[in-house]
Amino acid sequence: MPDCYIALGGNQGPVRETFSLALEHLVQHPEISVIKTSRWIETAPVGDQTTDPFLNGAAHLSVTLSPESLLFELQQQEAEMGRVREVRWGARPLDLDLLLYDQLKIHTDELVVPHPACWYRRFVLDPLAEIAADVIHPEKQITIQELRQRLLAKPFQMVLAGLPSEESASLIRNLQQLYPQVQFSSWEEQGSAESASQEATLIAWLGSPASPTKFDELPLIPRLDLSEYQKNTERIVHVLQSALDFQ
Repeated sequence: MPDCYIALGGNQGPVRETFSLALEHLVQHPEISVIKTSRWIETAPVGDQTTDPFLNGAAHLSVTLSPESLLFELQQQEAEMGRVREVRWGARPLDLDLLLYDQLKIHTDELVVPHPACWYRRFVLDPLAEIAADVIHPEKQITIQELRQRLLAKPFQMVLAGLPSEESASLIRNLQQLYPQVQFSSWEEQGSAESASQEATLIAWLGSPASPTKFDELPLIPRLDLSEYQKNTERIVHVLQSALDFQ
């Protein structure tokens, strides 16, 4: 039976009870077994759509469902618990994300597995590492524990790639004011690409097809495609928030 890992989150209502009820419902499904759960941890909200802290956790499932059928069951549970998908980063009673489905890599309009943000979000990695420390991330090809440890290294180093020098410098100045504890730099301005790739915690590609630096040319482990946020500093801040200390 395939091994799957899901993330649980919520900040509305009795969240601990909601988590327990959702897991009980999953156990009742004839094709789902709940093998193990992490501790529930309190985390600060990302973004400015809600100020209430979240509870987050992870669960290990064994299933005979297809990835698409499992996703449907998770979304059904969210709906039954009152989840309304209106505001990104907003308050919600329950969020169930499919993080990993064995070592499958799926990219369709309906489903992306591994979850595209699970490898750099601390509120996902911290509980996931409790129950899946030695599981290999199918795309990054290192363990969940290694992914988490990378985010703990100080100073946190975020490298911007794919932007013209003036745009990159302006964005770095803005981000540095918000996060003075983070070291920001430009990939294109680095003297040694090898040195930059070894030291970078995240390399955020903000380019376009016309950019001299291509996303696929960046080092596999730290690279992150944020090209859709090229003109949206707020979204870049949200990504950085989720990767930093959060409790």
